[in-house]
Amino acid sequence: MRICIFMHQFDGGGAEKMTVLLANALHERGNQVVFCVRSDSGETRHLLNPSIPVRDMGIANDSKVKKNLKNILILRNILAGSDFDVMLSITSEMSQVAAAAAWLSPRHIPLITVIHNTLSKEIHSFQRIRELLFPWVSRRMDGAIAVSEAVREDYIKICRADPEKVFTVYNPVVSETIFRMAGEPSGHPWLEKERSWRTLILAGRLSYQKNHELMLRALKRLCSVGDFRLILLGIGELEEDLKKKCWELGVEDQVNFRGYVRNPYPYFAEADCVVLSSRFEGLPTVLIEAMACGSRIVSTDCPSGPREILGDGEFGFLVPPEDEKALAAGILKALETEPDREKLRRRSLDFSVEKSAAGYEAVMERILAKRRKKR
Repeated sequence: MRICIFMHQFDGGGAEKMTVLLANALHERGNQVVFCVRSDSGETRHLLNPSIPVRDMGIANDSKVKKNLKNILILRNILAGSDFDVMLSITSEMSQVAAAAAWLSPRHIPLITVIHNTLSKEIHSFQRIRELLFPWVSRRMDGAIAVSEAVREDYIKICRADPEKVFTVYNPVVSETIFRMAGEPSGHPWLEKERSWRTLILAGRLSYQKNHELMLRALKRLCSVGDFRLILLGIGELEEDLKKKCWELGVEDQVNFRGYVRNPYPYFAEADCVVLSSRFEGLPTVLIEAMACGSRIVSTDCPSGPREILGDGEFGFLVPPEDEKALAAGILKALETEPDREKLRRRSLDFSVEKSAAGYEAVMERILAKRRKKR
C-alpha cells in the first residue's frame, strides 16, 4: 500500500514516537510510506527510518487560525496531485485539517483518523467550535483507529460515529530494541546500584494532562517517611511552573528535571518505581515500556488506558486520580512487592510493533476493499 501519514511534527510526545515506530514497521513490511508534516523537526525525528521520505510543508509558527488555513490549502494540493492509497491523520486536530482539505480536494483519498487521547477530556483553544466539528470530521473519515478500547467508546459517543467504522489497534510499543536498550546503563547518580534512597521515575510531557503537580505533592508526603528522589523525563510548557512548585513544596533537592532522554529504558529498569499521575490518557506508552523493563508500576486510574494496560491492576497498582494521599500510599505498597519481571515482559508483548503494524494493515485493507466494492 501507498500510505501517507499526516501529523504536526516529530515532537517528543507519545503519539509522535508511536507514529514513527509504526511508519518504520509498515515500511519494513513492504508498504510505501510518506510523511507530510507541518515542520520537519522534533526530538523523535532521529528514530525515523532514513528510507522513508518526509514532505515538509514549511508552515511558519503563525497564529493557529492562519496556520490551519495554510495547512488546509497545502494539504488539499498534495491530496489532489498524489497517488496515495490511504492517508492516516494523527490526532484529532490534524484530522480536522485533513477532513477540510479532503472536502476541498477534487480527488478523494480514503482518510483514517488515529485517536491517541480521550477526546472528551482534551481541552484546546476554540474548544466549543472544536466540539461542534467532531461529528462533521467523523463523517468525512472513511474510518477511525483508536489506541485503546476505552478511547474507541469515547470517540463513538463524542463524534456520534458509526461503530462499524471505528477500530481499536494498540500502539506499536514493544520490540527487541527495548529489551536491548534497557540493558544499557542510565548513568544517573540517583540510580546507582548501592543506594540508600528510593528513586521514582515519571516520564511524559510537562503539561496539564500529565498532572506532575499531583506527583510533587505525593513526593512531599513520601519524603516525610523516608528518603525519596524523583526523576522527571520530558520537556514541556510547564517546566518553570513545576520548578516553582518544587520550591513551594520544599522538595527542590529531591526532584531532577532530566529533560528529553533518547533512551529512557535504563531509567525504568533501574528505578524503584515508575509512576503515571495523569488526568487523562489514551494508551500511555510509558506504562507499556515500564512493563517491558520489568518495573514496579503505579498509575492513576484515569480515562483511558491504564486499567486496560495493567489488566485491572494485575500488572501494576491503580489509584484514584487527583488523590495525592492515595498515590503516595500506592507507591509505598508497590515498593513492598517484588515485580514478576517475566510476567510483565510477556504482558508487554501484547503491545508489540508487529501486532500493531498488522492491525493497521488489516484496517486499511478492509476500508480499501469496502471502497472498491462501492465502485
